[in-house]
Order: sequence, then structure tokens, then C-alpha cells
Amino acid sequence: MGEPATSGKPVADYTLLEIRDGRFYFDGMWQFLKIAKPLRNFGKEEPVHQLISDLVILKEKNYSAIEINCYWHHFDIDGDGQIDVSLDPLNQLIDSIYAKGMYPCLSVETYAVGGGQIPEGFWKKYPDAYCINHKGQRVTDTEYGFNHDVVSIYHEGYRQTVHSFISNLARGIDTKKILWFETTVEPQYMGAINICYSGHASAEYAKWREANNITDAGSAFPQSFPMPQSFVENATWNRFRAQFLGRWVSEDAAAYRAVAGEDAYVAVDYLDAVENTMMRRNGDPIEFLSSLENVNIIQVNWSWYFPSDSPNQKAYDRVYQVMNDRNRDWAVTEHMTFNGSDFVNYSDEKLQQILMNTLEQGTRFGWEFVNIGNSSGNPFSLYHDDWRPKRVMQAVDDNWDYWMGHVEKIESRSGY
Repeated sequence: MGEPATSGKPVADYTLLEIRDGRFYFDGMWQFLKIAKPLRNFGKEEPVHQLISDLVILKEKNYSAIEINCYWHHFDIDGDGQIDVSLDPLNQLIDSIYAKGMYPCLSVETYAVGGGQIPEGFWKKYPDAYCINHKGQRVTDTEYGFNHDVVSIYHEGYRQTVHSFISNLARGIDTKKILWFETTVEPQYMGAINICYSGHASAEYAKWREANNITDAGSAFPQSFPMPQSFVENATWNRFRAQFLGRWVSEDAAAYRAVAGEDAYVAVDYLDAVENTMMRRNGDPIEFLSSLENVNIIQVNWSWYFPSDSPNQKAYDRVYQVMNDRNRDWAVTEHMTFNGSDFVNYSDEKLQQILMNTLEQGTRFGWEFVNIGNSSGNPFSLYHDDWRPKRVMQAVDDNWDYWMGHVEKIESRSGY
């Protein structure tokens, strides 16, 4: 393994970067990435400039990639898909990461489940875009506790607007300096609430049924609320939901590539959580994964199955099943290999076991850590005020050479 040169050579030149066989290569040399995901408002100068000044610290901590997560409402105030703030801070950050010999990556958060939110101006333009549950009620994000209004991904105005936002964001930066682009964070419906049963969902479902010559009455969209459980669990309806979720995410990828080019690398989060929530989250996991188009990297979340305190084997099995069945050459890695809150009560031995599990599952791409911020009082941050690692992150930072040696041992046994 190696590290990119920090001389005048561009470190994100697409002629030198390659993702293949589940690995990242720079100039023909395999590199296991240590990925930092700092959560900031990247549309504002102060937090961006502070992060730029902290890059030297992150470099010293062996971070090789910095993932910049751009919340829609931070950049598009009125929700029309246009960029309303200066992209100078964002470009300065990208240039600074690049100059430090690290790889900038760009992700977006354009949904309203799990922390994102929809710009207020969007609702004024599209007051009919709200998500509806199976009882006919408007949905807010009570599952993750943010209580933001949830949008229906079946609303055409929503999809067109967010994909315009992604393309416009990409047009404002030097896309050749971006190692990969990530679609909206943790794409899903919701795990605790049955969604979406709006008129827009009904209309899209009708078009899908016609295109697929589906006419049976048992899977037809009901005419009134509440939706019967037999329809909520209907296999045909959930196959449609899974395919449409994949379509939404694939359109994210297409919006990036419309600007960055067809050779741009794209990553997608795959959330595989408590099994009895999976139908609500994505309809059918295999169908969702199978419907993803032009994707290079799958980021598994969860990698560890918290209810049984064991590897989340079902998540990886599903990913590899689709890779084998559909001949997909995906790099398999994790979303939030560690974060500041989910792993805080685990022993040092268990933290090592969790990291080891990712390698045993085949991860050769790298590890992602969230939130990379220095705040002793913020439970989601992995570092103290003075940038000392909190206990969870100590398992990685204090043992980085050991882990890289272990990765190389596993790699040598695999024959690469």
C-alpha cells in the first residue's frame, strides 16, 4: 500500500485513480483509505476555514480521504435547485484537501429522514409534496427524533429539483478533484412508519403496473385510507417500492455524471437494519440493490447487528448475492464504520472485533468515521476539544500501523 505524492502532481487525476476488484488504486498502487466525514455547514466560511486549518491534524492522523457532506438547505435557501450561496468556501476546502495529498469526496443530504431537511421554500412551491403514511397522515421524522417534514420521493417536482441541485453543485466545483460522489445519505423510506401512500405514489405505481403488464386486483392500490395490511405487505407493491427507491438513487448518480462525466465514481449507502423493519425501509432489499445503476461503491450500514451483538451477516450476504447474480463490480465498504454514539458502550476488545469483522466480510476499500470533529461535549464527535481521540477512535488511531499490517496480511493470503 502507498500514499499519493504531495508534490505538484494532481492527486485526484482520473488517469491515476482506479477502483477495481473492491480496492482503490493510486497510480497502480493499492491504498486502504481512512475516510473522515466531518459534519459542517460547508456553505459558510467560518466552519470551512476552521476545517482547512485542521487538515494538517487529520493528515497526521493518517486520514487519506475527506468526505464533504453538503446539506441541500445549506446551499439552496429557497429550494428551487439553484445554488444560493457562494461556493468559494467549498472550493477552497476541496483545493486544500487536494493540496495536502488527501482525496476530496462529495456527498449530499437531500432527504428529511435521519438529519437532513427540506428547504422551506420548496414546500411553498410544492405544498403537495409531503409524504403520507398508510393511514393517510402527513409524516415527520419521528423515527430519528428530528421531526422534520418528510418529502415523498414519488413527487416528480422533488426529484427534478434535487437532481438539479446536485448537478448545479457539481458545476460549481472542480469535479476532477473529487475521488467519488455519494448519493443522498442512507436512502430509505422509513423503518418505523409505513410510507409513502400519497397520490403521487399511486400514480407512479399505476404507470409501473401498466409497463409491467400487472393487472391482478389483489395488488392494486386501494381507493381509501387506511391501507389494509394485506396491501402494505403485498409483494408486488413492495417490489415496486424497492425499484423506485433504486431509481431515485440512480438518478442522483446520473445527476453527478451529467457534469463530472461517465467515468466519475459513485457511492451509495445501503442501510440494512433490524430485519422486521426492512420491508418498510426499502420494500425488498435484493430488489433495491439490484435496481441500482452505474454504482461503484456500496457502503454497508449496519456492519454490526446491534440487537444480537454480532456481525450483520445478512447485509453483506445480500450485497454479495446481487454482485454475483447481476455481475456487479462493487467495492464493498461501510458507512460509519465507527461513529461517536453507536459504539461508545463497547469494550476495547469488542471494538477490535467490529473492525475485524469488516475485513472478514471482504472490505479492502477503507473505513469511514463520523463525525470527525473536535468536541468533547458532542456525543457524535469522535475527538475531544484538543483533538485527542475519544475511546472509540483510540481503537483505530492508536493502532493504525497494526491494522494496516493486518490488512496487508489478509491481502497477501487472498492472492492479490
